[in-house]
Amino acid sequence: MIETKKGKYTEEENEQIIEAINKGLQEGKREREILKELSEQLKRGYAGIMSHVRKLRAEYPDRFHFSEEAGEGSNRLNSWEEEEEEIVIQTVNQFLEEGKSLSAAIAELEKKLFRTQGAIYQRIYTLRRKYPDKFTHLPAQRPRRRRKLQDWQIYRPAIRDLDEPYYPNPEGLSSAPTASDTLHPLHNQSFASGVTWPQGNEQPTTPEEEMLIKAFEERYGRPNPDTREKLIQLMRTYGCTRVSIALFTLAEDKAFPTVITEFLERRLQNHKFI
Repeated sequence: MIETKKGKYTEEENEQIIEAINKGLQEGKREREILKELSEQLKRGYAGIMSHVRKLRAEYPDRFHFSEEAGEGSNRLNSWEEEEEEIVIQTVNQFLEEGKSLSAAIAELEKKLFRTQGAIYQRIYTLRRKYPDKFTHLPAQRPRRRRKLQDWQIYRPAIRDLDEPYYPNPEGLSSAPTASDTLHPLHNQSFASGVTWPQGNEQPTTPEEEMLIKAFEERYGRPNPDTREKLIQLMRTYGCTRVSIALFTLAEDKAFPTVITEFLERRLQNHKFI
């Protein structure tokens, strides 16, 4: 790979550029072809040569003998002329009719037009949209497939207002649950106030649910199967985020000391430690 020069252009380089452009245009060469030859001779990048030529035309317009005769807009080397577009359409139609690939047509156009393959491909795409009748072969439109969502993306747990009371019994309860019903997850009898929990886990637990169960186990001990089912039901009713917040802020609830005291009293009555 040839290493290109960088830095300010010398006076000799400027003279060589102006002379080469005037001579090349007089001979009927395309300016892109001239700039490509200058890029190889001066060991400068093509984009740098193109930018410097624009600067020289602005500073020394009288030195370029063919700039005015070429017409306005001739300095825009990235613009596409009608003749170029016709060459693109004809070449693409010819190659595809002969059974050749579009990439082969683009490679041929790269040699004819002195443009990059990316620019040619983009122009083909634009021309196909603007003039579809001029192309004998158009790519078939791909059918848009509807994205299939997973069950977990469709069915999400309902998130209720924190201030809204919730009664798990579908028919409703005559009175709001007591503190021991809502905050005491350790004793099985605390959930026996008319609330029916489904037995058996129909769906496998998710990693997030397993993490919450593990956190519960680290704080309050390993739950029995019934308690585990109740925890899973809570997570799928209220959402894992809401359950995790409630779990880690239990001690902040005003009713929490009362629940602990009631549980302590029952434990002292049922077990003799002395």
